[in-house]
Amino acid sequence: MSSEGRCVRRLRSGPYLGEISSLCFLHIPLHISSLPFLIAGTGSQLLLYDLEKGKMLKSFHVFQGVRVHGITCRSANGKDTSSLSPLEFKIAVYGERRVKLFTLHIGMELWFQNEPAESIHLVLLQLLPNFSHWVLDVSFLRDRASSFHEESYRLAVGCSDNSVCFWDSLNPSAISEVRCPDRCLLYSMRIWGDEVEALRIASGTIYNEIIVWKVVPENHTSSQSRVKDTDNLISSVDDGLHLHIADAQAAWHYEAVHLCRLVGHEGSIFRIAWSDDGCKLMSVSDDRSARLWEVAFTCSMVFGSYLAGPVLFGHNARVWDCCLSDSLIVTAGEDCTCCLWEADGSQIKMIREHIGRGIWRCLYDPDSSLLVTAGFDSQIKINRLNASSLKSSEVHSEEVNGLTDRTNICTLRIPRLSDKLMDSKSEYVRCLHFSHEDTLYVATNNGYLYQAKISNMGDVIWTELVQVSDAVPIICMDLLSRSSSHYPSTSEDWVAVGDGKGQMTIVSIVNDFHTPKVGNMFTWSAGIERQLLGTYWCKSMGNSFIFTADPKGKLRLWRLGDHLQSFSHNSVQSCGVSLVAEFVSCYGLRIMCLDASFDDEVLVCGDLRGNLVLFPLPKDLVLSKSVISDVKISTLNYFKGAHGISSVCSIQIAQFGYPQLEINSTGADGCICCLEYDKDQQKLEFLGMKQVKELSLVQKVSHATSCNESRNGSYAVGFSSTNFLIWNLLTEAKVIQVPCGGWRRPYSYYLGDIPEIKNCFAFVKDEIIYVHRYWIAESETKICPQNLHIQFHGREMHSVCFISEDSESSLKQVYFSKFCWIATGCEDGSVRLTRYDSDSDEWLSSKLLGEHVGGSAVRSICLVSKIHQIATDVTVMPIGINRDNTALGDEENTCLLISVGAKRVLTCWKRKRRKTKLKEEAGTIILDRTESNIKSSSEESSSLLFQWLSTDMPVKYCSNPEIRKSTNEETGGAEIKKMESKSFYKNKYENDWRYLAVTAFLVKLAYSRLTVCFVVVACSDATLMLRALLLPLRIWFEVASLVPLASPVLAMQHVIIPMGLPSDDHSQSGSVYLLISGCTDGSIVFWDLTESVENFVRSTSAFQIEELTDCQKRPRTGRGSQGGRWWKASGSGIATKKPGDNITRTTDGREKNTIDVVASESPSKVTDYEKDATSCAKLLHTTSLAKGKTNISSLESCIIQPLQVLNNVHQSGVNCLHVSRVQNSSSDFGCLFYVLSGGDDQAVHCLGFNLQKVPLSQCPEIKGLSVVHPNSESESANNYIQYSQNQKCSIKFLYLDKISAAHGSAVKGIWTDGCWVFSTGLDQRVRCWLIDKHGKLTESAHLIVSVPEPEALDARSSNKNCYQIVVAGRGLQMLEFSASSDINDKH
Repeated sequence: MSSEGRCVRRLRSGPYLGEISSLCFLHIPLHISSLPFLIAGTGSQLLLYDLEKGKMLKSFHVFQGVRVHGITCRSANGKDTSSLSPLEFKIAVYGERRVKLFTLHIGMELWFQNEPAESIHLVLLQLLPNFSHWVLDVSFLRDRASSFHEESYRLAVGCSDNSVCFWDSLNPSAISEVRCPDRCLLYSMRIWGDEVEALRIASGTIYNEIIVWKVVPENHTSSQSRVKDTDNLISSVDDGLHLHIADAQAAWHYEAVHLCRLVGHEGSIFRIAWSDDGCKLMSVSDDRSARLWEVAFTCSMVFGSYLAGPVLFGHNARVWDCCLSDSLIVTAGEDCTCCLWEADGSQIKMIREHIGRGIWRCLYDPDSSLLVTAGFDSQIKINRLNASSLKSSEVHSEEVNGLTDRTNICTLRIPRLSDKLMDSKSEYVRCLHFSHEDTLYVATNNGYLYQAKISNMGDVIWTELVQVSDAVPIICMDLLSRSSSHYPSTSEDWVAVGDGKGQMTIVSIVNDFHTPKVGNMFTWSAGIERQLLGTYWCKSMGNSFIFTADPKGKLRLWRLGDHLQSFSHNSVQSCGVSLVAEFVSCYGLRIMCLDASFDDEVLVCGDLRGNLVLFPLPKDLVLSKSVISDVKISTLNYFKGAHGISSVCSIQIAQFGYPQLEINSTGADGCICCLEYDKDQQKLEFLGMKQVKELSLVQKVSHATSCNESRNGSYAVGFSSTNFLIWNLLTEAKVIQVPCGGWRRPYSYYLGDIPEIKNCFAFVKDEIIYVHRYWIAESETKICPQNLHIQFHGREMHSVCFISEDSESSLKQVYFSKFCWIATGCEDGSVRLTRYDSDSDEWLSSKLLGEHVGGSAVRSICLVSKIHQIATDVTVMPIGINRDNTALGDEENTCLLISVGAKRVLTCWKRKRRKTKLKEEAGTIILDRTESNIKSSSEESSSLLFQWLSTDMPVKYCSNPEIRKSTNEETGGAEIKKMESKSFYKNKYENDWRYLAVTAFLVKLAYSRLTVCFVVVACSDATLMLRALLLPLRIWFEVASLVPLASPVLAMQHVIIPMGLPSDDHSQSGSVYLLISGCTDGSIVFWDLTESVENFVRSTSAFQIEELTDCQKRPRTGRGSQGGRWWKASGSGIATKKPGDNITRTTDGREKNTIDVVASESPSKVTDYEKDATSCAKLLHTTSLAKGKTNISSLESCIIQPLQVLNNVHQSGVNCLHVSRVQNSSSDFGCLFYVLSGGDDQAVHCLGFNLQKVPLSQCPEIKGLSVVHPNSESESANNYIQYSQNQKCSIKFLYLDKISAAHGSAVKGIWTDGCWVFSTGLDQRVRCWLIDKHGKLTESAHLIVSVPEPEALDARSSNKNCYQIVVAGRGLQMLEFSASSDINDKH
């Protein structure tokens, strides 16, 4: 055997992240645990969870490429339940046509050790032979002789041909088979009973019916039928299975007896559930309904009877699963809802906690009242229902209220409220504010301030605290609560109110066990009449300072005297308050909210029109005891339109690590924005944004502070139309919803450490205060709604790529750490970052990076991290730019993640590197801070943070006359006529346009401060565009059109080949920029982008970055002025300008590229802000031209023609391709590159090309453009050589190898490093190929993956001989490939 044949090649499957396909409880003895364990099946894995601790104990791989469809278990301990003996369970796992039997051992040391995985073992007992039909259900049966002895049990296996096979545990063989007389195919089956004679089988047929039948001894039939059944005993299993039925004792003889046929569903029956007594069954169907049936029969009855029960309609889509108990019915559907029903069919509650394509499995345990749901989004949600409501159904109303919600609803009326009709002098509520769950402060229009003490029974004790002034309404109120320094067991509330005359009043109240005690109260004039609209405490500054706001953007800071710290009953002070400073907003708009960081000396405010304004907050000024009058502080920095034109509702400042501050704001546009402020550079930068689709207004983001880390999370509090909502940002689930009439009414809320079980909300309607309190002590419940598994995409993924924490370049092979990040783009428009740990072989977290505008599907993503330098002449550099102040080493290495998809949306994120001492994931946007179960680390680490950079949506289709003219002259009229025939349908089907593929690279001119990201995008209308993103200005340009294209491009890769030695400044004297594209017609096209790239980059050398404006600062959301389309219909005669791309579009459809130049001054007061809310800069025409500055109107989009077209490479579409340089390749013609491609024809092709600085005259002329495939393997590849040339080099194309049937279906993903090739296809296989020195492919290994319908593949080298491979589709799976070192060395 050759040395290559002796090489070890191993392809190992790793963890799977995708839909949860099965659930099963493991009931633990009560003296060990009060809650059961949970086993979940996902992909080919089993996941074991401890519900009491809320964490995963261990995972097991049970199949190879077969999804787990169901799990059945029973205890194997028998009567031995001593506290010292280990727990054993028999587990049957089935999927497709396979069944495996395991023993699960759980040692007692599990509850005493820190490493629980060491005490848990899953041992394979039996592997049943393949069945000829899919297995639908498996049930353990009692062995009468052994009485459940641990070594003897029987198994009933139900198959989709409506048959049941019986198996013996001691003998790996089938002992009997029973077929239902009604022979048909099934969608579902459920077996009830623990003895053969008591079995009842419910089969859901393809004819929308349910057949109920049972198994009886065969003595009811004739001997002839007995012989017939014996002959057909093994028809449900493979022919290779041998049965041992020599005597009557070895073979059971049973037959099937038809009981009844249940008719009523109008769609396929997906799931059936039996009641505990076997007298009722529940079925769910494709017709969006669930039906309850009562089946009555006895042993003496030959046929049974049934009674159709209630029909449950409550889902908006197909119903996938159901559970049936004595007092509760649970259904789960494709609409991502789980409905709870009473036994009579009345709906109790609807739970919506999942996203994506629905909830696939639900499970209910009556003993612990636990409800478990799992779906396509990979989440496992746990809810504990109220057990007292499930005991009996006689007391209907009380049980329903207890199960639905334990909310205490009470109504309050202020003491002076008259029963007469309201008039101008009647008292009514102006402001509400909770200080605790049982304490509510109320301010009225007559100047009264009340405290309402609410008991658990709903009783109210009113206390009139003070009347600030006679008949003057209270306009604003804020509250600061803290522990009392004088009375440790009590709390102290500082209430600040402002009235219509501009008077500020502060009252301190001490709350003891009896009645509230009023402490200091003092009043001063804070403004003129009707000009005091807001008052704000700042927690970081304590109760010594308070802010007031007027309607013109002025904010005043007041210092409260030290005597306030001393406690003095019933003392009224009118002195001791001094004005510290006055902050004037540059926008002149009312300040709605604020937050300050006293240590960082920064004050951040949000105004009425969505702007954020930063002010300096000097410590010396704040702490100074001297009274300084007329201290006015101007704006330090600002961010215009952070929330469009909607009001900013709240601001929170968090420390990121010196010198960065994180600023999080919420607004009435339903968005949560995250910004970063650099104190050293005084730079405010937008990081990212989350649009909470369920809320139209986000009032605030609150963070749970439970001591149990698994219960921590972030919650968005706000309104949706007229409803108050609390939304869990971690689980994407609604916590509470209260109809209240909207946010314009007086309202207040209060959240405990676990908002799911501790929340209060009060609002005013018709002069009555309604208080909703849901407050359950944590000791009363051991579990609250929680998520056990990582949340992931809820729909299919189309693209995937690795993001290394260690690699500075995605093209450079390095040794990677044990952690890696993976970016995925999904059908629902989301892009997520998922973290993998190779040491533990587990997925650690998955975070939402962002969403495309309008939720448009993400079709392709790419990562670009290496900047390519272009040499320049120092004499032509801009004034003030030299080698000294533009050292390349001082720049931050730019790393961009680009995603494209439907509606021609292109989104770009930029990676930021920083050091932080927070948790490892603290660098991610605050919205996702608690979205994973990652172990915290106090050590300083480099966090992975991507900030939103730019979003681009091109204009509608309009043909450029100049481009059309030049194209017509150069390429002939046939192609243009084809384009014109297409353009007729462009506007009609414009919404169907989508980007199919993207590739990008970074280029900059040496010693320039501008970087250009070139992005090539392929559109579904068979267009290919080279675009440029100018950084850091975020301005988009259309550089070139790549024509002609006969069909759309599905896959692209670029390669940048240096053709000279690097200079002293690390720039290349010359590089070739090549693009390789694969089309739907099977062709592969090579494009030369070199001239267009270099010309555009050099044209930016004259830009003076100080005079330019960063144009696009915030993502578009579709809400407010920041959303929607920015263009108008072509031909309308109106010139339009798209903010951010700086392209003026005239009525004739021409595009003129200009740069916006704006003086970098602070904006003046905005009186017509609404008219100018969406503009990012003012367009200058003749002024900039006259001065000779930054105008690039000469840059017009050009035409790039193909360098070489290789037709008929594939017989149909090229779905994927990848290019790699062959390391240490020695060729007379230059550098050797391999291009691997896969297509719909199931083939994998290997093409090669070389580059060399050789004139074309030295190459033989070959006119053919079609690839001629070799007729035999002996033919030399040199017979299929083609030559082409650009301005710098000659290219030699070689056809190397073709694998015609590489996969059993379309090839969807491929990757190569020049030595190894990894490919995947719709056949659910990953194949590994070795490329020899002649370019021939040899298959080395293959593996069946758990990902259904794989769509994309990416790989990376983890060390010299090992690779990590990730496959994405309807799930995500990690694979590892390793080979002996001599393969790579010889190659």
